[in-house]
Amino acid sequence: MTVHPDHVLLFRPPDPLQDSALLSHTRPMNLAYLAAMLRTAGFEAVIVDYETTPYDEQHLRQLIRHVRPLAAAITCTTPTVTSAARLAAAIKSSAPEIATVVGGAHASALPQQTMQDFPMFDYLVYGEGEITLRELCIRLRDGGRDDSVKGLVFRENGAVSATEARPLITDLDSIPFPARDLIDYTTQAGHSSRGFSNKLLSTELFTSRGCPVGCSFCAIQATFGRSVRFREPLFIEDELQRMVREQRFNHVVIADDTFTLQPDRAAAISEILGRSGIASWNCDTRVNTVSLELLKTMKRCGCEKVAFGVESGSQRLLDLIGKGISVDQVRRAVYWAKQAGIRHIEGNFIIGCDPSETAGDLEMTRELITTLPWTFVSVAVIVPYPGTPVREQMLSAGLIDRSVGWDDYVIFGKRPGWRTEHFSADDLLLLQRSLTRSFYLRPSYIMSRLASIRSRGELGYWATAGASYLKWYLTGKN
Repeated sequence: MTVHPDHVLLFRPPDPLQDSALLSHTRPMNLAYLAAMLRTAGFEAVIVDYETTPYDEQHLRQLIRHVRPLAAAITCTTPTVTSAARLAAAIKSSAPEIATVVGGAHASALPQQTMQDFPMFDYLVYGEGEITLRELCIRLRDGGRDDSVKGLVFRENGAVSATEARPLITDLDSIPFPARDLIDYTTQAGHSSRGFSNKLLSTELFTSRGCPVGCSFCAIQATFGRSVRFREPLFIEDELQRMVREQRFNHVVIADDTFTLQPDRAAAISEILGRSGIASWNCDTRVNTVSLELLKTMKRCGCEKVAFGVESGSQRLLDLIGKGISVDQVRRAVYWAKQAGIRHIEGNFIIGCDPSETAGDLEMTRELITTLPWTFVSVAVIVPYPGTPVREQMLSAGLIDRSVGWDDYVIFGKRPGWRTEHFSADDLLLLQRSLTRSFYLRPSYIMSRLASIRSRGELGYWATAGASYLKWYLTGKN
């Protein structure tokens, strides 16, 4: 097959948890950024999202014959790297002349190992991908040497070679707005964020990249280190206006790791969101970067939910994992959000966030979960992702079964292939269920949710979410 030198396919591979109605499912905005950058060099990109379109080899073969791409680039996380490899193998089987490229968090954390483990990848992009992928595709189209592209791992004479790391993009506003027109907005299972059905026409918006904190469990460090870069509010306003005018989105998920790192900036962006025409929005943030005044501003401007990363109710553990917050700050922030009138307040917790966690630490977490006015809590089991300090800590302590496959590195729905100092893998799952039950099966919580329902659509959302939770609780299956 003769490839088209200006065509590139961008894939998100199947996810083992993509059909879980209990989890949040986002759109492949990273691929939309890559597509927008490729367009600046004259390439025509096609995004294929196998989380919304069921994967089928016949569909893939027809797609390849129709597009005839120069390259096929696949983004993956740790639990999807194996399915990404299977996808690359199927592409190679159908058209060996297509260059296969892998990128994403797992590739950035283990670049050499990923290329050695999965020979069906011709190239690997590590770190921030927009400029590297564009330069690679230009090189494939126009000629040149692989070693001229920074941030690239490639095969040469049977060996795996790597170029020097590419510096992070200092001016985020130099990146074109993501190509949302290429994304399939077919309804997915679950929600864009807990409390907001995926039947809403919602999209993700980044106002910054990175996080300066460096929690021991967080895999973002593999891509961005401990840096954080901010976009200018005027560019954000322009992007929002286009989103509303061209695609009529009615809900925005602020996809920043911490939206309120700079409170004055967060207030200014809230005002922009409030006058954008968007009906509602939500964000993730930290308990030590909010105030009652800021939360009131956010609420007035359409914020319907804030999610706080808490991880544990034990101050000892919060200090060990480098969270940089106190339990008192958690309590204060949650009550401020409630006082501000924000509809949904979510707390995110991790069992085993530090391997030394004890039963006493867990009871402190249970107390924090059950005594604050959360709307939702998420209780995950620790996943020792590549590139995180906690993984190195657990490997050194012999707590990880080295034979466990990457497919099993999920936060939910599978027995972990690791343990902590005081809890076995089975204990971790039982504790996850126990803490979740302590919150969601309280009669007071159930009655408050029923009383909050304002429409038939919300009734359908809560009925589906409730049925999914009961299925998981009773059977352990998604």
